[in-house]
Amino acid sequence: MANFYNDKVMGKFQDALKKAVEDVKGGKVTSASISGKNSKMGEVASVSTLPFLTCPSRCKGTCGNDCYAAKIANLRPSVLTSYARNTALAMYEPRLFWADVNRAMMARRFFRFHVSGDIMNADYFERMIDACRNNPHCMVLVFTKRYEIVNAWIDKNGDLPENMRLLFSGWQNLTAINPHGLPETNVYDKGEEPKADWLLCGGNCFECGCRGLGCWQAKKGEVVAFRKH
Repeated sequence: MANFYNDKVMGKFQDALKKAVEDVKGGKVTSASISGKNSKMGEVASVSTLPFLTCPSRCKGTCGNDCYAAKIANLRPSVLTSYARNTALAMYEPRLFWADVNRAMMARRFFRFHVSGDIMNADYFERMIDACRNNPHCMVLVFTKRYEIVNAWIDKNGDLPENMRLLFSGWQNLTAINPHGLPETNVYDKGEEPKADWLLCGGNCFECGCRGLGCWQAKKGEVVAFRKH
């Protein structure tokens, strides 16, 4: 896969965000874009933000080189616009953004944060926690490289909500900062064998959720393995 973490792509994403901010501030965008499903996740709703611009700097030189979310956003203008509008709405009209997220979670058994993007800041993460608490019936899946934000929240508040399945996302040359022993993910290349004690991605988030497998049931100290997209 081509390396999408470059100045040209970054500039394209920044331009899209600038336009989205103007639209949000101008009242042209008043609702979040929630995905109802996709081919990999099945019937799992999700909300996403811009890749790279909402991700930590540690993605540069690691997962950013192979980012499938950046590839899709770069190739599909409608996807880029949706991610940019969600990002702008979360930044400048969080009340509207989180109302839509809560509404989507209210009607679902499973929900995922960030097929693209990551936790934007500590306040954003607090609102994710609130959304989980508001919708205890909904199982919520989160992959993140914002280790410091999550660790700081746990240090202050204790355990995450019972219905939040949060995994620290690793990479081949990136080790998670994980003092609380949260479950992690890692990747392996096509043709390689994952480590024997890793759990393997089942390929469909909805099916795994219904059966209580993989990421949905990963325990502290366990690692779920994904083959590189």
